[in-house]
Amino acid sequence: MKKTRLLSSALAGLAVLVFCAVSGRAEVNVIPRPLEVEETAGKSLKLTKETVLTSDDPALAALAADSIATRTGLRLPAKNKDGAIGPGLSIRTTNPIPGVSTLGNEGYILETFQSRCGPAFSICSASPAGAFYGLQTFLQLLQKDADGDWSLPIVKITDKPRFAWRGLLLDDARRFFGKGNLKRFLDIMAHYKFNTLQWHLTEDWGWHIEIKKYPKLTSVGAWRNDPKIPGKKPDGKPHGGFYTQDDIREIVAYAAARHITIVPEIEIPAHSNAALAAYPQFGPDDMPKYKPFVGGTWGSRYLFAPKEETFQFLNDVLDEVCELFPSKIIHIGGDEAETKVWTKSPATLEVMRKNKLKNVEELQSWFVRRIEKHLLDKGRRIIGWEEIAQGGLSPTAVMMVWRYDGGKAAKDALANGNNIVMTPFSHCYYDFREGNFPKDPIYKPFGRDTISLKKAYEFEPVPAGITPEQEKRILGCQANVWGENLYTLGKAEYQTFPRALAMSEVAWSAKSGKDWSDFQKRLPASLAWLDRLKVNYRKSDGTPAQPDLPHVYLGE
Repeated sequence: MKKTRLLSSALAGLAVLVFCAVSGRAEVNVIPRPLEVEETAGKSLKLTKETVLTSDDPALAALAADSIATRTGLRLPAKNKDGAIGPGLSIRTTNPIPGVSTLGNEGYILETFQSRCGPAFSICSASPAGAFYGLQTFLQLLQKDADGDWSLPIVKITDKPRFAWRGLLLDDARRFFGKGNLKRFLDIMAHYKFNTLQWHLTEDWGWHIEIKKYPKLTSVGAWRNDPKIPGKKPDGKPHGGFYTQDDIREIVAYAAARHITIVPEIEIPAHSNAALAAYPQFGPDDMPKYKPFVGGTWGSRYLFAPKEETFQFLNDVLDEVCELFPSKIIHIGGDEAETKVWTKSPATLEVMRKNKLKNVEELQSWFVRRIEKHLLDKGRRIIGWEEIAQGGLSPTAVMMVWRYDGGKAAKDALANGNNIVMTPFSHCYYDFREGNFPKDPIYKPFGRDTISLKKAYEFEPVPAGITPEQEKRILGCQANVWGENLYTLGKAEYQTFPRALAMSEVAWSAKSGKDWSDFQKRLPASLAWLDRLKVNYRKSDGTPAQPDLPHVYLGE
């Protein structure tokens, strides 16, 4: 797959460039909005090539030096010190200053002030993760002043996230993005303090993760002869690709350096066309006209069969997945299974009879629990879409709420004692059109639905009417970038940005601190940075930011 506009160095581009000369005053244009900001109006401090960088975390110091150099041209001299506060930029993750310990592992205090010996910039946290997020805020604060120098406002920022799960989903199963483009996506996520990437890797349209024990999953399942582009017919050419296990280890490490956990999604029991095209014996092969293929449209008509050899296959697959991904949660899908198909299989009906399962809903729950038990034995928990509750929800499963406004399903799961992640399609499906301009795509079957930037920003993950104890079981929220209508890399970026910036504030900022008007004032600084990266975000008039930029077709 061709690589376009990729980042060439670690954390390259993680500083917002705001070229404004307003009476020498630097501005606090930070997204997501920090918890507390104490600003000395009209005052700023210069960052120069003499500014010394010290830290008690060498890895973070190296990332800080690289990112500052990439965006400003200033290579700060680094010294291996303990990060004690004084002139220069200090980053501390041990022996923190008072107040930091109350902010949790992802909180931080950032302070800029004039010391006796010169400008001082301090980032202090109880952990490397918090210091990393403080660094992202520092990078966003960097501006060019009236003299053409780099400066930051005199400010004290005390900050911590509202939710532990701050996620984006990238559909790398329907459209194969490739390693370089995925790293680019992770860089942008990290800058806006997302900490979870749900990586959708298997689907009817393709199986894109190498499994050593079952090589046909990628030799057969990773390719289709249909580009899935409007107006283009199947051409007999292979469309797709896959990530080798070495690729995945590299990507997982790249994400971890940016404090992002990758949660892989391996679809079970539906959305399994590609797997069953490679290994049809793991489907209900006693059905007439059973012939799975790599591809599909809406829904999922081919399901894994509930038989022992299938469970062994899935356990083998998940064993390799667990070796590749350190995430303590594994996504097993569980959605949109046309379970009536199972009733056409005599062997499946016999499984239901032997296990005293009254209907296919109970069969689906039984199937999911078999998979869950294997993962629990490996020290992992499952997360799945709402449908994993059909037939009974396991008390140890995490539910991802996606249908309607998320209210009823969320409340039912919370009442059952389960943890949940909120991602209802009413606000969080960024493949939906953002507006009604000609460039905005029509999303079928929900062609009339739109999720404007304002609507995305106004999403409230906590349903009304729940108890304080139940609220604690809401892990967080997530926006999803599904791939059915994302034909090019540019289209994927157009759908994702700037709405992902709204989600970053929904997930990080305190509810009381959210303000749509203020967000709009801070947004241009981030759009200027996206312009620097040549990201094809959607402009307010519906036009793409990079209309003349060549974009590769995903899946080619």
